[in-house]
Amino acid sequence: MKHADLQPPDSAVALPAGFAHKGEHPQLEVPFTALIGTQMLTGRSLSLTSAVVSGAMPTGVDGTVVAMALRLNFSGFAVLLYVDAWVENGNEDDTYTLHFTEPTGEHLAPLRYVLNSYIAGDIVSLGGFMGYTGPLSVKEKAAAQTPGLSHKIQNVVRRGIVIALTAGLALIALNLAHERVVFSYEARPVTVTAPGQTLMATAAGQLTYADPNAAKGEVVYSILANSGDYLSVKMPCDCTILPMRNFVEGATIMTGTPIVRLASGDAGLVANTEISAEGAVKLVSGQQAELVLANGTVVPVTPEILPSPDDGDRTVRVEMTLDDTTNVAPGQVARLRFRRNLLPSFLH
Repeated sequence: MKHADLQPPDSAVALPAGFAHKGEHPQLEVPFTALIGTQMLTGRSLSLTSAVVSGAMPTGVDGTVVAMALRLNFSGFAVLLYVDAWVENGNEDDTYTLHFTEPTGEHLAPLRYVLNSYIAGDIVSLGGFMGYTGPLSVKEKAAAQTPGLSHKIQNVVRRGIVIALTAGLALIALNLAHERVVFSYEARPVTVTAPGQTLMATAAGQLTYADPNAAKGEVVYSILANSGDYLSVKMPCDCTILPMRNFVEGATIMTGTPIVRLASGDAGLVANTEISAEGAVKLVSGQQAELVLANGTVVPVTPEILPSPDDGDRTVRVEMTLDDTTNVAPGQVARLRFRRNLLPSFLH
């Protein structure tokens, strides 16, 4: 181990950087040994910034920086800390103070732990050797206990709950995927009605009379037109009156507003609506049309595309005949959906 030949700026010993005065860190009488070159010196006291040793120092190291090792001997093991120190000769010929040139070097953490443990009383010295009395043993693992019947039952129940929840989430995911792949819905709501003729307002004005029980030949509604004319409409047939939304006395109506629908009552049920151009393509391609009622009932329908007066319309008018009217009544609201056929046609 070679010695450095650096010299301080003057004859006084330089303080370590970051400390206010030479005695800022107290010296503790911790047993240790300093190894400098081939010489072994006995440690007298130790701090975070310096060490006091006694013994035969190598020739010519006083006032220079040397590399040394601090060895702290414990019972059964030793700790070696490598530091660079400035050598200062004390009043006695064989006593030296070793000032650490880098007190915050890599040796700081273990040295600070040793000194703190010494202050706390975890380290005791016996004849120059130190013993550590702090916590070192690792807690032993608790002996494995054989689970009882109740514990086994709880595990089975927990596993069953986890499996059931997993299966439920899988079914929900499959159902959502099925809905997205197989079905497509139209945006417009559909109202189920009886087939028949719809009477519409022939002039704009106010509905002044409405009789939902009018017989054939009696006035079913009257309109006070904006022009001042008083228009009355008689029942053209002996059929059932299905009032529309504006069939209320005092309602303001426009020309062409639906007033009532006349149904024979024995011709089944129908639904009229407007679908998108994409929906019309699905009908033409053979996808099955269905009505989904508010209560969840699914009713197959036979749609018929009605002619449109304007070829530029972005919607298509359709009239649908309900194939099954067992649980359906006029006035119920439904959604129109198309069922995609996933199987080839020859397997249907």
